[in-house]
Formats: sequence, structure tokens, C-alpha cells
Amino acid sequence: MACSDEMRKLIGRVLDEEASISERHELEEHIQTCSNCREHYKELLSTLHLIKNIGEEPVPEFFTQKVMARLPERRVSPKMSWFKRHPFIVAAACFVVLMVGYITSLWNQTTFQAEVSDENQNDKLVYSANHTVIVPKDQTIKGDLIVKDGKVKIEGRVDGDVVLINSDSLLASAGHVSGHIKKVDQILGWVWYHIKGFFTSVFFVTPDFTT
Repeated sequence: MACSDEMRKLIGRVLDEEASISERHELEEHIQTCSNCREHYKELLSTLHLIKNIGEEPVPEFFTQKVMARLPERRVSPKMSWFKRHPFIVAAACFVVLMVGYITSLWNQTTFQAEVSDENQNDKLVYSANHTVIVPKDQTIKGDLIVKDGKVKIEGRVDGDVVLINSDSLLASAGHVSGHIKKVDQILGWVWYHIKGFFTSVFFVTPDFTT
């Protein structure tokens, strides 16, 4: 019947204590004349009382501990375990990978470059034609002089190393350089030079992987 659907919804609101006073009166008047809705209301009301009167079953002692003990242990991957035990090595490896990528990108740049490890010394350099950088006679460069894809002419003095990357030296005398003259013609040598410089500046040691 049409009234059944509407009244069943009203019965539900009354049992859920969501109905207004007027709706409660409407339901009471209706179930006095409608036997189907009256029986349905009584059945639901009895079921609701039965559920409310059911007591909570006490949980056995140590129930939670026993259930947790039967759960399978979480297996940790040996690789992940190794990473957690050696975080410094992992961080260093990531740094080296990023550093190699950066250095490789610098290598692929074919532009002429000349710089001193101490930036304050760069203004002592003089640039001339044909990608040539000159250390004047009256100047002393304190730090490593790095020249890429060009030429260097040392008339003054360099208190440090001279690193020639795909470059040539027009050095008048070896005595003008207090350190070493290093020629880097391959990318591996370029990467190795930077890695040694990093370890020297951070850990004050120079790595030696030849032994």
C-alpha cells in the first residue's frame, strides 16, 4: 500500500528518536487504524529492546596479545635494512652521483673558462685573444688556476696548482708554479679531480683508490 512506504519511514524516524512531536502523534493515530504498520512497529520495537538488553561479552584475558602473536612477522627487505644501517654511505653515494652529473654537464660546455679557486684572485688575470689567459709578471695568484678549452701564459707566479682542461700551457718556467701542473684531457680525469678536491676540502684527506 502507498501508506506503508511512507509510514515505514516515519516508524524508522520515531525509533531513531529523530521524529518531531507531531510526527509521533501522527504515527500513534495511524497504527490504531492500520494493523500492518502496528505489527511492523511492534516487531521493530521488540528487536530494538532486545539489542539494547544484550550485555557485552567480556574479552578473554590476554586475547589481544595472543592475536598479535599469531600475526605473521613483517619482513624487512635485506637491501632496505642495509640502507638503514649505513645512512652516511647512502648519502655520500647520492652526492657523488649528483656531483658526477653536474661535472659531466660542465665538461660538455665547450666555452673557454679560466678561474682561480679563490674568487678574490680572479681580478689578477688578464685575458687576451685566442682564448688565452695571462698571469702578469707583477702578479702572484694564490690558489689553484683552472683553465678550460684555452691557453694559459704564466709570466708571474701561481702559489698553487695549474689545472689544464683540454688546454695548453705557455709557461716560461716551471718555477712559476709552486704546485703541480695537471693536464686533464678526458672526462674521467675531470671527475676524479673534483672528487679529490671535495674530499680534501671536507675531510682534509686525499682519497687514494690505487691500492
